[in-house]
Amino acid sequence: MEKNKLILFDWGNIVENNITGFTWGKAWQELFKKCGYTGHDEIKSSLSKYDLCKINDLEILKKKYELIKNDFGLNTDFETFSNMYSVIFGRIDFFKDVRDYEISLKEKCYIGILSNLIYLDKERLDKEVDLSKYDYVFLSFEMGQMKPDIETFEEIQKQLPFEPKNVLFIDDKDGNVESGSKVGWNTFKATGFELDKIKEKCEEFLNN
Repeated sequence: MEKNKLILFDWGNIVENNITGFTWGKAWQELFKKCGYTGHDEIKSSLSKYDLCKINDLEILKKKYELIKNDFGLNTDFETFSNMYSVIFGRIDFFKDVRDYEISLKEKCYIGILSNLIYLDKERLDKEVDLSKYDYVFLSFEMGQMKPDIETFEEIQKQLPFEPKNVLFIDDKDGNVESGSKVGWNTFKATGFELDKIKEKCEEFLNN
């Protein structure tokens, strides 16, 4: 089979399990509590205004943290916060069978990751999937752009040596899937709990 197609996977809820157990949201709550936060806000939602997923410079991230620290009454410096982040978020489970299946596809096609992440997530992502095994890696904090913004998908398509019809994008969110469809990609909505469906869709895509 000629390798002339690309399958792009989201990370959260496809490989990393943020649906059950110790999720991303719970990790944020625990982290902030350990850093001195005494309020009752849902931290994951409250942080959206800081655009952390678009910051690729560590010094800028440190300055942004100072704003967050003041806004939420935290009592830790950035280094401590960063170290605690790695430990706490490292407890989130991930779907090893999905990861293994993604990598197995390299025999048939190119594979890639497209995900909204912050700077501090990349080390954990690499441990879970080994980024060197992926042909294309598009992370929001490195691009300065996020899903589901259509501009993000348009920019990625410009960088790809594949026609849109030869790209399959798998994500767990409607908005992201819809944006992928708008640039002409094949798309499929699923989670890591639906590996059989993911396999079926990938084989269908590769055989057509």
